[in-house]
Amino acid sequence: MLERARRAAAPLTLACGLGAALPAAAQLAEPTPPREQPRAEAPPLSPEEQLLLGDWRITGVDGHATVPGSRARLKLEGLRISGYTGCNALGGNYRVERGYLTTGGVITTRRACSAALMRQEKALLALLDQRLAVRQSHRGRLLLTGRDGKTLVLVRAGAS
Repeated sequence: MLERARRAAAPLTLACGLGAALPAAAQLAEPTPPREQPRAEAPPLSPEEQLLLGDWRITGVDGHATVPGSRARLKLEGLRISGYTGCNALGGNYRVERGYLTTGGVITTRRACSAALMRQEKALLALLDQRLAVRQSHRGRLLLTGRDGKTLVLVRAGAS
């Protein structure tokens, strides 16, 4: 029985001995660099997408000026939308097709604020939950208009 155990252990001993030598041998050989995959070119941005990119101050929601000092804003970057309602932070995805902006659902933090800021937030989020027509006014403002005619007015951050 002892002889049988020695014969069974011999291949294991040999394999362990070779296994210990492999890392040293492997260190001598230069690793082959991974093949670089060709990168897919990003599709060109449409004029509407180019127009939307960047940081925006929200100056009007549903026909009303934003609450003074609320600092409501949006940022559109890549396919992400983020911002501040004047009360809560918001974020989500968006896309632009045939002149319309559609969000994939916007999430917010859940802070309570003054009644005026909560009304502003409710109106803003209701607009962002719709398919919005995108156009630029003659004054350089960005107008996002919902199916019911309610509009979100944006001005480039840093512009007056």
